[in-house]
Amino acid sequence: MRKALIVAFALIAVAVTASAQVSEGDQHWNARAEGHQGGRAKPAQIDAAIAGYQKAVMQEPNNLEAHWKLLRAVRFKGAYVASTTDEKKRIYAIGKNEGQTAIAVINRALAAKGVKADAPEKQVADAARTIPGAGEVFFWDSVNWGEWALAYGKMAAVRQGAADRIRREATIAMLVDPKMDGGGPQRVLGRLHDQTPRVPFITGWASSKEAVRFLRESYKIDPTNKITRVFLADALVSNDSKNGPEAIRILREVINSPNDPNYEVESAQAQEDAKVLLREWGG
Repeated sequence: MRKALIVAFALIAVAVTASAQVSEGDQHWNARAEGHQGGRAKPAQIDAAIAGYQKAVMQEPNNLEAHWKLLRAVRFKGAYVASTTDEKKRIYAIGKNEGQTAIAVINRALAAKGVKADAPEKQVADAARTIPGAGEVFFWDSVNWGEWALAYGKMAAVRQGAADRIRREATIAMLVDPKMDGGGPQRVLGRLHDQTPRVPFITGWASSKEAVRFLRESYKIDPTNKITRVFLADALVSNDSKNGPEAIRILREVINSPNDPNYEVESAQAQEDAKVLLREWGG
């Protein structure tokens, strides 16, 4: 009995320490826009956030909250701090490794529930819904893989099966909670359909119509998200050039509307992306 109590207290102490590290990471995450210039962030705060989440994972390897927040922070650094393709590749390689570790934790939890890792998406999602943080891990891992694909090249990503992995994980996340991150899973799926090269027998499922459908779903969930709106405008034109006027209106709204202070860097970069598309379209 005494040994059991000692073990229990030790586990509680580890959990408390990990929770403190997650809270520390959150503080730095919330300050990630500090000193930013438009869509470019300074590294100090996001590096501190990553360090905090990494410490939490080391303290408590099965803590999925620490895992998904680490994946989110790595993605932010790659997207909004890194300035060269080589930098992005190094950061997203870290994201891939961290994602594999997190998915392995989920797979063990699924196995304990009698669900195989390669089971149908709905079956995995139904089980993952009962595992706190699992849906978020699937979502942010799909985001990191998408960023990795852009850094290494779309065809290279297709050859490595990245598109199918992104599609599966984002679908599972959507089935777990379609409102996650303001319609984030649908945003990922829409962008995936829009950007994935159509390769017969490999990515023949990619569809510009599906891209628009998913992005409209995401937009309905959170019409203020500027990343979603830029992606939707881009997909609308890719699907049918007749959609140009609607796409241009959406982009102008992105540029002229105020930014959410909670997503200052992300919104500012979306505004820059909108300006680039408008210049390309002559709008």
